[in-house]
Amino acid sequence: MRKRVLALMLAGAMLTGMLTGCGGKGGGAATANAEKPALAEEPIDVLNQEETMKMSVVCLQGYTQPDSETEKWLEERYNLDIEVLALPGWSDATSKISLLMGDETQRPDIIWWWNMEADYTKWVDAGLLVNVAPYMERYTNMVDYYNSIDPGVMFYASGEDGACYRIPGDVAEPACETLWIRKDWLDNLNLEIPTTLDELEDCLYAFTNDDPDGNGVDDTYGWNGDGYDYRTFWPWIQGCGDGNGRMDFLRMEDGSYIYGPTTDDCKEWLGRVAKLYADGVLDPSIITDTDRDEEMANGGFGATYSWVIWNNPSTGTMQSFYSSNPDAEWIPIDMVAGDNGNPQDDPASVSAWCYFGITNVCSDPERAYAIWDDMASEENYIRRRFGVEGRDYKDNGDGTYEIIHDKDGSENTEMGLGIGLFQDLFSRKDACNIANTAETTELFEKVKNSSRDAYTKTIEKKNPDAYVVNNDVGTDIGDTMKEYTWGVIGGGKSLDDWDAYVANIESLGIQKVVDELIEIHGAQVEAYDTYMAEHGE
Repeated sequence: MRKRVLALMLAGAMLTGMLTGCGGKGGGAATANAEKPALAEEPIDVLNQEETMKMSVVCLQGYTQPDSETEKWLEERYNLDIEVLALPGWSDATSKISLLMGDETQRPDIIWWWNMEADYTKWVDAGLLVNVAPYMERYTNMVDYYNSIDPGVMFYASGEDGACYRIPGDVAEPACETLWIRKDWLDNLNLEIPTTLDELEDCLYAFTNDDPDGNGVDDTYGWNGDGYDYRTFWPWIQGCGDGNGRMDFLRMEDGSYIYGPTTDDCKEWLGRVAKLYADGVLDPSIITDTDRDEEMANGGFGATYSWVIWNNPSTGTMQSFYSSNPDAEWIPIDMVAGDNGNPQDDPASVSAWCYFGITNVCSDPERAYAIWDDMASEENYIRRRFGVEGRDYKDNGDGTYEIIHDKDGSENTEMGLGIGLFQDLFSRKDACNIANTAETTELFEKVKNSSRDAYTKTIEKKNPDAYVVNNDVGTDIGDTMKEYTWGVIGGGKSLDDWDAYVANIESLGIQKVVDELIEIHGAQVEAYDTYMAEHGE
């Protein structure tokens, strides 16, 4: 499972609509004379090419495997000579991507990136990426898929002048996380499934103090999560007040903009969470940069807010947990209701969290795009992502599947299968994701429906570089906010200083950021509404 990545905050300008929804540089900034590559006289038949094409592809470490079966299958299918360039882990990947793009002798044919908006704009300005809009009109598997899940995906991937330099690599489900609890601990303590925030806290205290695992040792915590990630506290964030204490700017129903971390709702949830931490109910690691998934096998906490895909038996996190705790039971439960009586799950962005593009060193960009589009078909995606039917997965004949060899499993590496090759360079979240059980698919739908009200307040920016004021003062605002709020949670700072904290934040330029949002994001909202009216269902 990929480590949590902060969703890209997109931005904006208007898109005048082509069917595929492609546009200008920077995903929104205008490119007055965007070069439009010439198309081959006829669509390229990628399965019948006599000349072997060399193709270098960048992807993240863990989704690569030298000379794997999957790589050889792709080479034979498309007459390719593939060079896979593995990036280091998440923390160092962006630096490596910048180096590769900055050196023409090392620049790959296919580049992948995430959270690099400023770099992306520079690449487009320098002519390092190919305008793929004409290819999108001719080869339509990828665009058709994105339009089927939400036409807004292509709105955010594109700009306003008919050019498109980036292809969405992966788009999260509308909501990806839900509330999880140890049912065996509830049963051991004769507790009911909580339905309110107060009831959840009562359970957490019991999990901490009443020996829920029955080992006679004081070694359990009520709650844990990914360290230094505010989404860890989502039940409190959405449940306190009107749910406006989210740690970002929000757009209200009347079109006004607020800064969530300075609202009374934020003050309330911080106070409740800080008390839980002070009382020893939260695992202390929650205020450090730790990965909750890696801590699951220890079995030392009873509730968390985490990934829906934990519901799949093939998920490595849960497999690791149950191998050490065979008699335990984690279950997903409905989001608990807070003050507002409107329990909402954490909504994900409509936009892609990562992209890939074809660079100017590629010998045949149209052929490269056509190959990737063919790889995106339902049949070919399943082959690349899940391997060979009968060996790597089993069709149960009732619309469900059994995963035999998972991409994260040891057999994948040991057997050189290469399952999951180029994951995040186009990933489907529809019925082609056969790892999802029927129960998991139903759970995704449930959390989607219970996140839509919360999503209406989310600000997505199509062109973050356009937000000059935010980019100038945003880092200082964010750093000041994080220092104080995490300090409150961990006990190093006090809510008694709340007014001084708010005044400090405001002095850094909050109102100027809001004014900019009104001007730029307000126009984007109008453009988005127009686009969706033309391309939506």
